[in-house]
Amino acid sequence: MTAQAGPRPATARRAPAAKPRKADRAARHAFRSRRVRPAMVGALLMTAAGTLTAIEVISALFDRPAHVFPYGWVKDAAWDDWYALAIFGAVAGVGLLFLLSALLPGKSKIVPLRGRVPSLMMGVSRRGLKGAVAAAAEDAPGVSRVRRVRLRRRRVKVVAETPVHAPEGLDAGVAEAVRERLGGLRPLPARSVSVRMKRRDR
Repeated sequence: MTAQAGPRPATARRAPAAKPRKADRAARHAFRSRRVRPAMVGALLMTAAGTLTAIEVISALFDRPAHVFPYGWVKDAAWDDWYALAIFGAVAGVGLLFLLSALLPGKSKIVPLRGRVPSLMMGVSRRGLKGAVAAAAEDAPGVSRVRRVRLRRRRVKVVAETPVHAPEGLDAGVAEAVRERLGGLRPLPARSVSVRMKRRDR
C-alpha cells in the first residue's frame, strides 16, 4: 500500500517585527497634547484682526472710513521710531509665542507606554500612573502611607511615611519597588525614581 503525500502546507511568513523606536514615536505622536487653547486664542485673534481690517478697508472705499484703527499717525511715522519698533517687536513676540506653542510638546493627560507595533498604541492617564507608583511604594517594607507622588517628564518623586525609628535604607527598597512597577508599565520616556522618607509618630 502506497501512501501519497499531499502538498506541503505553505510556510506562514512572519511579518518583520517593527522597530521599537518607530512604535515609540507613534505612541508619542498619538498622545501628544494638541494645544487646543493656544490654537483657539490664535484663531480668534486672527479672525478679529481680519474682520476689523475688512471693515476699515470697505468703509474707506465708500469714503466713509470707520477709523477702527487710529492709523492717522502712520503718515508721519518713520520705520525707526521707537513706537513703530515697539509695535513690530510686540507683533513678532506674539507670533513667536504661537510658533513655540505649535512646535513644543504640551503637557498631555495621557502618558504613552512603550510598545513594539506602531499600529497598537497604549497609554495610561497621569493619575493612573501616579496611583500605580503610590501602590508600589505602599507595598514596600516599612511604608505606612504615601504622602505625595510627583510625576515629572523624566523623573518620579515619591514622599512616603514610615513608623520606623531609623528609616535609613528604606528609601532604597521603596525606589526599587517603584522601578519594578515602572519597568512593567514601561512609560515613555523612561523616568528615574527619587524617594524621601518621613518619620511618622504613631
